[in-house]
Amino acid sequence: MFNSKFMKRLITVLLFVLPAGIACGQNNWYINFTPGLDIVMPAPLIIQQSGYKNITIWAEYKSSPLKMPVYYSYRLGFTNDNNGYELEMNHLKVHLQNTTGEVSEFSISHGYNQLFLNRVRYVGNFGSKIGVGIVLAHPENTVRGLKLNEKQGLFKDGYYIAGPAAQYGIFKEIFITRRFYLLAECRASLAYANVPVVNGRAHAPVLAFHIQLGPGFYWYGRPR
Repeated sequence: MFNSKFMKRLITVLLFVLPAGIACGQNNWYINFTPGLDIVMPAPLIIQQSGYKNITIWAEYKSSPLKMPVYYSYRLGFTNDNNGYELEMNHLKVHLQNTTGEVSEFSISHGYNQLFLNRVRYVGNFGSKIGVGIVLAHPENTVRGLKLNEKQGLFKDGYYIAGPAAQYGIFKEIFITRRFYLLAECRASLAYANVPVVNGRAHAPVLAFHIQLGPGFYWYGRPR
């Protein structure tokens, strides 16, 4: 299990300290919002429950990107010439499709949220990003007839700082006006979540591929 104090410090750094320090003196600030489609690949799911043997499933997940709440990302960042940094929140969802008699429900759908700090670089008309961060997960599961209480975790709202995440992507900004643009992006993410089940833990790594398109806006400074 990940040390909770360490993970809480990491999320504090990602959300507040690093962006404030890195952005000092930079002047091209933007925000964007991109719904889209995603594919979640099959992966091992291991469930440990006190008093029982471990359950191992080669999990086949469905993500339902167009069902409410829809799949999306939003980002806040800045650029300076051909480089920049951004914070990103990706609202991924996973639903186990090949449930069993012992695992009648397993989802992380409110969601398998990934919070990234991205390093952004531009080459010509295209950009690339590499990001690291954490998984903020909201698990919903029933294992061996025992349903997880979703009113626990952070703020008693069912969320847990669950593990690390990383991603790589390429994108293009298609400008409509001087400041408004459409962002087209494709990327891959790899993450690991350690989430609770009743009297135990579930280990759920997820490899996903993402295609997104949505609006963006440079509100301060001169866009590229």
